Amino acid sequence: MYDGVSNGGMSMKRKILAFVMATVILIGLVSCKKTNDNTQNENRITLPQMTMTQTTAPIITLPVITTTPKVEETEEVDPFAEKMTITWLVGINSSHQYEEDRWDELELEEKFNVDIKLWNVLIDSEDKEEVKMMLAAGDVPDYGFYFMSGRDLYEQGLARSVNLRKMEVFYPSYYKKLVSDPLGQQLNQVKGEKNEYYGFTSFSCLSTYAEYVPMWRLDWLKEAGYKMTNLVPLTSEAYPEFVNKVYFSNTKFTLEDVKEIYRAFTQDDPDGNGLDDTYGSVYTGTDSDVYNSYVMFGFVNDENYFYLDPELEDYVPYFAYSPYRDCLKFITEMLDRGFMRPLPDNNAVEEELSAVWKNGKIGFMNAISGSSILGFDEQAMNRLPLSILQSDPEATFVVTPAPGTDGKFKPYRTFDWNPECTYPVGIQVSDEKLERLMQILEYSYFGEDWLRYKLGISGVHYVWAGEPLQSSVIMDKPENIPPKYSGLGTPVFGQFGNIDFIDDTKIYFGYDAFTTQLVTYFDHYNQGGYYANSFWIRPGKYYSEYTMPETLYDRFTVTKEKTYKDIMAVHDDFVKKVWAGEIIHMDNEWDEYIRQIYGAGLKSWVDIWNSKQIDTFDEF
Repeated sequence: MYDGVSNGGMSMKRKILAFVMATVILIGLVSCKKTNDNTQNENRITLPQMTMTQTTAPIITLPVITTTPKVEETEEVDPFAEKMTITWLVGINSSHQYEEDRWDELELEEKFNVDIKLWNVLIDSEDKEEVKMMLAAGDVPDYGFYFMSGRDLYEQGLARSVNLRKMEVFYPSYYKKLVSDPLGQQLNQVKGEKNEYYGFTSFSCLSTYAEYVPMWRLDWLKEAGYKMTNLVPLTSEAYPEFVNKVYFSNTKFTLEDVKEIYRAFTQDDPDGNGLDDTYGSVYTGTDSDVYNSYVMFGFVNDENYFYLDPELEDYVPYFAYSPYRDCLKFITEMLDRGFMRPLPDNNAVEEELSAVWKNGKIGFMNAISGSSILGFDEQAMNRLPLSILQSDPEATFVVTPAPGTDGKFKPYRTFDWNPECTYPVGIQVSDEKLERLMQILEYSYFGEDWLRYKLGISGVHYVWAGEPLQSSVIMDKPENIPPKYSGLGTPVFGQFGNIDFIDDTKIYFGYDAFTTQLVTYFDHYNQGGYYANSFWIRPGKYYSEYTMPETLYDRFTVTKEKTYKDIMAVHDDFVKKVWAGEIIHMDNEWDEYIRQIYGAGLKSWVDIWNSKQIDTFDEF
């Protein structure tokens, strides 16, 4: 076994661990205990009464004869009779500091009759040196996650496959999720083996989570005469003093609405100070521009997304998608009229943007979602809306659906499944040990005590801000935890708990108040609910080895490598002219741009993506 050594400590501040909740799936431990109950219903064998009647002889009646078979007693088989040692490597930036025999490890060891050995190897996506040394020595843990491909380890003879039917019996919660999703069934499947997998592929809820949300100054909207529908205030557990300051509304503004609102925010002195110092929004030319640019038009700037263009009737990437043209027209119009304030193009966009928000002179903002909004995140004070409320406590805000007729929320990820995050199983693991391992995972990841093995013990390691399972989790400081339950070597818990197999948004983000109430609100007020695909931007088709036939994936990959540089040269030249103000008639110039970009190689892309052999996103 490779045993790296690294000293150091980690501090834990009192905050919500938004990414560390486990799924509340109340499925108990699946055990293979055999209860040999051979006790049958009593099988009485009875001879019939024989009655003989004669005139000169008495009536003779035979007695009833009953026999009961003997029941053999059998002993119950203990499925955990054999003690096993299971090597473990889980815990990004904490595994190397872990010291054995912590209370949660001991609990699992006693329950399943195992000896868990968590290897002290650093797991860090930016520093894989210790993991590389471990693998070079031919050592691989029985179970773990350490930023390595399950397929690569399998092909190197370091990892084994996991059978689907064994998952069904010993890891049913994971199995049910896997077989319920067409994409999940395809990911990490051993080539040529239908029911064998390179390990356990992680999943999350991030295809229905928005990193940013559209936030408006509600007080300015009211000043401009807008009435918001179904206003519901956010209840903050972290900052109860800011009650009735942030609201949710299902009012959806059209593109023309947005233009007029930006104008009013810029020209009509919405803050009433008599100065010309307010703007509709800000434009940075970066990914921070979300709901005031491309998302309003129903697409994201991801080249792996292909959309069916309504004018060309071809599947094209965003830079050839006609709504991209409309987006450029909108942005240039708002900048030319002074309704959007441009930020300088430098390497400090985020810092500059935060400073601009803090001044409280912008009417529409792309706010970082989750616990940053009146939550327990330690950066909340520096982010919207608290950064404004500190100097302007009378300000009010509202979060709405994505503006624009075709606007939808931008998901953090395209799919919930993440093949880049796979938990492989070591080649040395026998079938019997694999079964025991999966039983442990079923219990600690999905059982009734899932939270115990993810965050610790309620009232010891954390407290609920309000009602359990309905309010935020607040972690206690490591120094306040009794020695019996404190972390050994590292204060970070969760090495034996569910980190990467959580599909519930509320749970995933620790029942954060904003996230929980956002989901609840739009589940009620959005047609189809919060999770409806119509609420989120989805591709027409998606470029990956899992979403298209292997031959077409390989063909497109080669084609893209040959033509990408020429295609981007046409695109970059066109965009340069747009920002320089050299495009007078956008529609005419767009037609010429499409002609040139098709000629530069996009036509060869389209020929592939129009193929009916490539499934649309709806199939996944």
